[in-house]
Order: sequence, then C-alpha cells, then structure tokens
Amino acid sequence: MRRLFFFLSVFLFGTTAHAQWSGVIVNMETGVPIRDVHIFTNYNKMVTTDYRGQYTLEEPFTSVTITHGKFLQLTLKREELRDTIALLPSANSIGEVVIWGEMPRIGVKEKEIAEDAKYYYTPPSGFSFDFFELFRRKSRMNKQQRKKHEEIIESY
Repeated sequence: MRRLFFFLSVFLFGTTAHAQWSGVIVNMETGVPIRDVHIFTNYNKMVTTDYRGQYTLEEPFTSVTITHGKFLQLTLKREELRDTIALLPSANSIGEVVIWGEMPRIGVKEKEIAEDAKYYYTPPSGFSFDFFELFRRKSRMNKQQRKKHEEIIESY
C-alpha cells in the first residue's frame, strides 16, 4: 500500500513539476509567425521566440507579458493563454483630424454649362421592345385610341 501511494504521489507531483507551456506567436493581420518576441512571466523569467515564432515556457507562472518593438504589448493570464497568440501591429496614429474648407460656389459659367447641357442631350434612338409592356393594363389602348394612332401614323 505504501509503495502504491509512493508511486502515485511521485507520478502526480512529477508531472506537475515538469509542466511546459508552448505555442506560436503570429501577426494578427497576416498570420505570419513573429521572431524575437520577448515573453516575460510574473516570476521574472524571460523567453524569446525562435525564427518560427515558437516558444516554450518551462517555469511555472500565472501571467505573461508579450512584447515586441513593432507590435502592441499584450498581458495574459495563464487561463487566457492559447497555443497561438496573435499580436496587433503598432501603428503611428493621430487622435483627431480637422479639415477646413469652403463649399464651392456655383458661378455663372457652371450655370450656363448646365443649361446648355439640357439642349444637347438626345435620348437614345432605335427600336426597343418591352415584353412586360404587353401585360400592363394602363398602357393598353382601346379601339378608339388605336384608330387615332393609326390615322396619325398614316397622315404623317
């Protein structure tokens, strides 16, 4: 019984003592792994990612801070930590942009051009057939209207 308890306790404590946490850090916009990212644990241990963006934390920790010069700093608790961590690139941004300007005034030339354009516009010519016109009741002509149209066409 003592041996079983001894082996069981060694197994349980041995597995927790050698627990490792590993993962990959990628760029949030492109999904490309990031190299040389520094990961600091709350017990002052530091790990740097390799050229594939992979890291391994061998020491126990409760939170980590992930830093890189071109990305925003990220602090995560152990429960929030995942296998793949995406970092957001830092960009130089400004808080507010104010644009000053005046609304353009329409002068005489613009008005004349707009009025002249009305006279130069010609509707498209040619024969067109609207299939759905056959089914519209408002557009159908009665016999009297048809006779008037035929007379107008013959006299033209």
